[in-house]
Amino acid sequence: MLELMRDFYTQQEMRFEDASATRAIHLLLEAPERGQIYLIFRGSELAGYFALTFCFSLEFHGRFALLDEVYLREAFRRQKLGKAVVAFAEDLCKKAGIKALRLEVGRGNQPAQSLYRAAGFNEDERNLMTKWL
Repeated sequence: MLELMRDFYTQQEMRFEDASATRAIHLLLEAPERGQIYLIFRGSELAGYFALTFCFSLEFHGRFALLDEVYLREAFRRQKLGKAVVAFAEDLCKKAGIKALRLEVGRGNQPAQSLYRAAGFNEDERNLMTKWL
């Protein structure tokens, strides 16, 4: 899992620290109500992973889901796996009674943006902002 995360974070030019990532993985696995991590396979080959986490928002009238990370190794891209991941995540949300699924995508990641738009995602009119504490 750490190897996949490291690859994803490097490609997206995001900050990655083994210890912090390990702790976050354990915190998520210890409390399924926070979310889940799924490994993506193509046959017997590990193709990538995704994380689906759960949040609460007044705007969304309760719980919503965040498709927190979706990563496919280069060799497995453009094979409709991303489309299948999004559909699977949507199905999980519907079964859990969650009415909104959100995600983040890099501004320069046009292939992913196209995938998400085709799946029915729209850009919000507000910018997501972060401050590390």
